[in-house]
Amino acid sequence: MNKSILCLALSSMFILTACQTTPRQYNGSTGYQIENQTKTSATLAYTLAGRSNQQLDERKLQRACQNVLGAQKVYKLSILSVNEIPNPAKDEQYGIKLGETRASFGLSNTPSLNNGEDYATRQALEARPSTLKVVRYTCS
Repeated sequence: MNKSILCLALSSMFILTACQTTPRQYNGSTGYQIENQTKTSATLAYTLAGRSNQQLDERKLQRACQNVLGAQKVYKLSILSVNEIPNPAKDEQYGIKLGETRASFGLSNTPSLNNGEDYATRQALEARPSTLKVVRYTCS
């Protein structure tokens, strides 16, 4: 019983770790974009969160190359440029828009005094980095 629980815990931890380093196509805020691609090399632009974790970032860059060029080899990475950009603000949509008018209908987004929702926790979960890093690099 203890071995099966330990095995289950280790496998779930491995899966969660693998999901953290999975490269993703650009979704408007983070991910990689293919700028140029040949059979043996590619130039990519990867937008990362503003925090710096060199090992994690290097793994993400390597995995993006493997997604583009093929997963069977380790590629040589050459950094062309690293730029910081402001994180684009998320459009907050409250309520329902009524046709083509400026009028909208919705519930208040302010917390009431006696509700069970923890407002500080919700604000912390919605926290976003103020800057993003755009890394342009080639892999061959």
